[in-house]
Amino acid sequence: MLLPNHLRNRIRELPTYFATTSYLPQLVGRQLKHGWGGLQVRWATSTWQVSSHGRVKSTTGLISFGNWLDNGYYRVKVTGELYYVHRLVARAFLGPPDPCRWQVNHVDGNAGNNALSNLQYVSHSENQRHSFHTNPSRKLGAAKLGKGVWWRRLGDESWAFCPSLSEAARLLGVARRAVGRCYKGHPSTSSADGICYEFIADERHFSPHPGEIWKDAQYPGMTNAIANLTVSSHGRIWSKTTWRQNTSATKGTRMRNGYYSVGKGGRFLLVHRLVAATFLGQPPAADLLVNHVDGDRGNNHVDNLEYATPSQNQRHAISAADVGKRRGQNGKAVQARLISSNDPWMQFESLKDAAAHACTTPNRVSCICHGLARRHDRWEFRFMPQEEHPHEEWRPVVLEGARVDRA
Repeated sequence: MLLPNHLRNRIRELPTYFATTSYLPQLVGRQLKHGWGGLQVRWATSTWQVSSHGRVKSTTGLISFGNWLDNGYYRVKVTGELYYVHRLVARAFLGPPDPCRWQVNHVDGNAGNNALSNLQYVSHSENQRHSFHTNPSRKLGAAKLGKGVWWRRLGDESWAFCPSLSEAARLLGVARRAVGRCYKGHPSTSSADGICYEFIADERHFSPHPGEIWKDAQYPGMTNAIANLTVSSHGRIWSKTTWRQNTSATKGTRMRNGYYSVGKGGRFLLVHRLVAATFLGQPPAADLLVNHVDGDRGNNHVDNLEYATPSQNQRHAISAADVGKRRGQNGKAVQARLISSNDPWMQFESLKDAAAHACTTPNRVSCICHGLARRHDRWEFRFMPQEEHPHEEWRPVVLEGARVDRA
């Protein structure tokens, strides 16, 4: 459908850059009620992008993981509609789904991990089966059908899991009745081929993920292990108390800042620090922090954690995922320098700060950054370049087939 004449005349007067940015949908947005709203969708989404690491880039260049929901998913608003980020990533990189297999499944069971390698199209039944195998709360009933057991070589730190007493007996070459003593409250040890094993009853009612290792919890600055608390290499925790038995493994409680925590002994412990101290050892220096390599504070897998100095942690936060939250709170970061100068770009936290330094207005700085106005008499401005994650690929958002979230 053709645009009204008065709008076409206005567009001809604008620079080509203006016609390719997000401002054109704003210009024609007031005409949506007159029957050509589809144009806004096509134009606006041409500047929205999604990455293979599960990040989204808005029409203004803002990069984030989206808005976190209580159910663990991330969601973003595009052209007035709400979309789940994992569906946008799948649609852009995996193509249109088969009508019989349109649901997007998270391979590792983490609804917040929207990396392309973690997503796949599945049918409804396949999604349900996968949810059963990865969601501990759905396995409580099935767990009663068998007696799982945890075992380790005497003196080792890590425990391994077997879903039944018989399987543990066959695996280790010991008597089943020796393994079963752990369910009668007796110390359970047995030897085979000169190796002594110890067993504990599976009171947790959950199965470990493939390759997952469980250890007694450690915390930075604490010399002894934390009683009745175990931590896994995948960032899960299990707490046993005298008043609450047979609990499931969880990620902890997600706080408003995105970190997970668990209450123990009258204090709140951060899960990522538990995982780091348990599997990476105590930090070499007391002032070291635990950094999330991919910028996702909810991904507490041991492979995603590293010790870093406060300055290293801050630089990583600015250049990775936290840049979206930082800009959302304090405005867009801007760089400025004198025209025809070889000096390095000066950095400012917001348009307002840059404008105050150059004795101009924030609106003028914004227009220059967007290419909508001539440069300042003395200064040139640009938005702060955002660093890409290693091997991260960006593609335009495709809304068709991504399914709008009406909730």
